[in-house]
Amino acid sequence: MAPSRLATRPLRLAANWSRLALLGVLALQASAPSAGWEPVAGEPAASSTELAASGSGPQRAVRVSRVYGWRTLEPHVGVIWLGVDEPYVIRLKGACSVAAEEAPLVLVLRDNHLVPGRDRIVFPAGECAIDSLLRADRNKLRASAITPDGGVVVRLIHDAGPRRTK
Repeated sequence: MAPSRLATRPLRLAANWSRLALLGVLALQASAPSAGWEPVAGEPAASSTELAASGSGPQRAVRVSRVYGWRTLEPHVGVIWLGVDEPYVIRLKGACSVAAEEAPLVLVLRDNHLVPGRDRIVFPAGECAIDSLLRADRNKLRASAITPDGGVVVRLIHDAGPRRTK
């Protein structure tokens, strides 16, 4: 007589868990950088998606009273410090690109909150709309040697936005 279905259930569960564990290990190995990888001069040490804090999704709005620093990571991506220890990965919309040594001059807000899709950031080369904002992991930034440039002064300008007519 064959063993009952209930008697073989623990074995089937263990087999499924071991398959999942093996797939997880393979996925981690495939996504990990190869040993000995060194960033080329001028290339960012880590990509913007790697710097995002785990478990945090895109921010819909962030309160801003002052900008403490900026670092350009990629042509459309940078890290902005909105607090002494409050970094965010900011992605710019469309064809707007930023040179590695270029720092923002002005952050244009409608009120005291930075809202992606609504607010803008102004660089010497032009004005860029903000596409998305992700909370950055401070430990990953430190490990990648990405620190705020304390010499960057970014002015905040409050723009009332378009006026409604009756």
